[in-house]
Amino acid sequence: MSSPTHQALLLWAARKMAHDGFVVAGFEGRVDRGGVLNLLAPPPIVAGLRPDAWGYDPAGSWVAVAEAKTAEDVDTEHTRAQLRAFRSLRSRTAGTQAKLYVAVPQSAARSLDRVLAELGLAGAPGLVRVHVPDIFLTGAA
Repeated sequence: MSSPTHQALLLWAARKMAHDGFVVAGFEGRVDRGGVLNLLAPPPIVAGLRPDAWGYDPAGSWVAVAEAKTAEDVDTEHTRAQLRAFRSLRSRTAGTQAKLYVAVPQSAARSLDRVLAELGLAGAPGLVRVHVPDIFLTGAA
């Protein structure tokens, strides 16, 4: 079961995806103030891994996945495997590379920087970082 902090980060990532024009089609778990997101089925398993959320753009040319990482989860081998796998996804219809949203507490941004640099993903196009101010996560912990 995911922690309340993880789910709060996921909510931020899913809302950013929606703000960017994606229809959120899968969402892992439930979260306070999640509304219709709480009614969605979990995302599909991709390469043996399940993203925290996924979506598509209405034109059908883009797909997006989201990962929420607490400060303790950023610098792990599991996170590295997820980022590698999800970054390599492509849209079936258009062949475009998937957008990857990664939500972390602001205090973990430097750890994320290091992990992304190690993976060669620092500054990668289509990688959307969502830094959530820790103050917004204190009630979730």
